[in-house]
Amino acid sequence: MDRNAEFDQFADNYEKILEAPCALSGESPDFYAEQRVLWCRDKLRRLLPVATVLDFGCGIGGSFSHFFELLGCTTVIGIDPSVKSLRVAKGRYPRYNIRLATPRDFVPNADLPLGFCNGVFHHIPPAERFEALAYVRACLADDGIFAFWENNPWNPVVVYGMSTNEFDRGAQTISPRAATRLIEAAGFRIDSLDFCSFFPHFARRLRPLEKHLRWLPVGAQYLVLARKTRPATART
Repeated sequence: MDRNAEFDQFADNYEKILEAPCALSGESPDFYAEQRVLWCRDKLRRLLPVATVLDFGCGIGGSFSHFFELLGCTTVIGIDPSVKSLRVAKGRYPRYNIRLATPRDFVPNADLPLGFCNGVFHHIPPAERFEALAYVRACLADDGIFAFWENNPWNPVVVYGMSTNEFDRGAQTISPRAATRLIEAAGFRIDSLDFCSFFPHFARRLRPLEKHLRWLPVGAQYLVLARKTRPATART
């Protein structure tokens, strides 16, 4: 994420652009942002409240308010290479305690309890993904948790939606299997792999079933919940 910030050009219209692929399910981008944090809250209930969360690849801060309201955070650290996106995020959340920085400007200190990312790694070239995970790991305290969210390339609706999304064109998806292998190699232990976002708006009454379907690898998104436990292994 130290390369040129490709998302500067989308910062002012990010949510508007994201509305089109989300509309395939009949929901808004904020609906999914809230659902992801709610899912994390359920998985991390024993650790709540989480004082500080690192939002890696935070963009314009679509998850920020949910961290404070649902996880009980007192501080959010938003990291993104797009200076323009960080500027937009700062203007959107003046009443929250948020620290914003590029990866170059934020020095990891191995003291954060929770790291989070959503839809970030399909924008990172495969050759740079291990380095990005190593950066997140360096930010986390021992036994710190990393919530890694990604679009599921095993879901055909997701693949189609990404093909119509202006800033996802040219992105290289990462499968759940590849993600878990890479996260483990970067020095994490996998606690769980969940699939979610099965039902569009018209079938919303079925959504309570999702917690029972988290094993089914066709949900629109997946969450790898991992724990920092050991030194990273050398890449081959």
